[in-house]
Amino acid sequence: MEMFTNYQLTEDNNGYILTLYLNPTLVEFSSELGMMDDSSKANSLEKIIGDYVHNKLPNLKVHTVKVMAGSLLIATLTFAVPSADAKANSVSEVQTTTYTVKPGDSLWKISNAFGVSISEIQAANNLSDTVIYAGQNLKIPLKAVSEGPEATTTYTVKAGDTLWKIANSYGITVAELQSANNLSSTVIYVGQNLIIPKKQDSDTQQDSTVYTVKAGDTLWKIANQFKVSIDHIKQVNHLSDDMIYVGQKLKINADTTTETPKAPIENTITYETYEIKAGDNIWSLSIKFGIPMTELLEINNLTTNSILYIGQKIKVPVHHIAVKETVSERHGEYLDWWTEAQYLLPIGKIATVTDFETGKSFQIQRTIGANHADCEPLTANDALIIKEIWGGSYSWKERAVIVHVDGRKIAASMASMPHDIEYITDNNFEGHFDLHFKNSTRHSDGLVSEAHQRQVRIAAGIISE
Repeated sequence: MEMFTNYQLTEDNNGYILTLYLNPTLVEFSSELGMMDDSSKANSLEKIIGDYVHNKLPNLKVHTVKVMAGSLLIATLTFAVPSADAKANSVSEVQTTTYTVKPGDSLWKISNAFGVSISEIQAANNLSDTVIYAGQNLKIPLKAVSEGPEATTTYTVKAGDTLWKIANSYGITVAELQSANNLSSTVIYVGQNLIIPKKQDSDTQQDSTVYTVKAGDTLWKIANQFKVSIDHIKQVNHLSDDMIYVGQKLKINADTTTETPKAPIENTITYETYEIKAGDNIWSLSIKFGIPMTELLEINNLTTNSILYIGQKIKVPVHHIAVKETVSERHGEYLDWWTEAQYLLPIGKIATVTDFETGKSFQIQRTIGANHADCEPLTANDALIIKEIWGGSYSWKERAVIVHVDGRKIAASMASMPHDIEYITDNNFEGHFDLHFKNSTRHSDGLVSEAHQRQVRIAAGIISE
């Protein structure tokens, strides 16, 4: 399905302003298009637009792109054009690596992979536009290397690699690997060269315990086990959020001054301050912090037309969702979608789903959705398990399920029929499926589906099957 039906070009002194008109069938998702990060394989709005411009308008200097849903402006993206001075700057001041352009590549895609701007790649290669060709060798600046830990080796990404897998093999954290390579997300590509930073000196490690994350672990659970604070673990391991991965190695330092963390007894909201960095946009920040875009805009008195600038400070809400009692070990917490569940299962989050009746489990990723969670099976095998649960074919039939995320079990309802937008393209599942929670609603009319709500109550043990 084509995302954009048509476009309009307006020329000014700096080049062209491109207006893209969203496919009417995708309008219901307009507030969330492009919000995927690391685990979504770079399906960001910037990438989608970049590929569109590269394929349809390769020879035009487009500096501003506006996305329209009917008559509504839903996004404005501005892209820097390198100045003559920038092109003249020597690239010898920064370390570079060489990348060979592959079929389907664009500067947008390559810049995202290496965590550098398009203008930096253009300057390093004396490019006057964004036109590249397969087989072309590009110099990729790695400025972060000189600012971060001293690099000892370079690793070339292979099929099946992830950042946490690579970090784990070298005994470093994902955050350290991101910092050394100036990566703003965990998206990597086969053939990409990564700088591997040195491990900490032995005298620094003497007071540390290394803990390997297990299935069901959360930062709260680990902090409670070692009697340290969550903030302490995040600081020691350079974590920017609460996301951890099975197999990830965390350094745990003694923190005797901090009381053992307690699970919240009621839902609370605290606020953090974040300083805008190069490459940030409201979609990426929404994903980074697991906060709906509309909430992030509202709390900062911003709109979709607001321009973020480097150094700007914004307020980020942190939702602490209290653990609710369950009817039995088999049942899940009965959590409201709007005030609770969506913060435990933000866009980009990977979770395990267990069918309430059969007990069969599979992995999923929430890839989009606001009224409820639109999800996709993580792998082709997960898609096969889903089909088996629904009797051999995908269906709109609702079933009670338990969602396992960060050591918690949440009551939910699922229909397995694939439809509309997909982000995971190698799972033999063409589209996404619907996952509903207490009080979640349909995209089509904004109303509660009683059929789904009944299954949620079954999963919570409020009613019997």
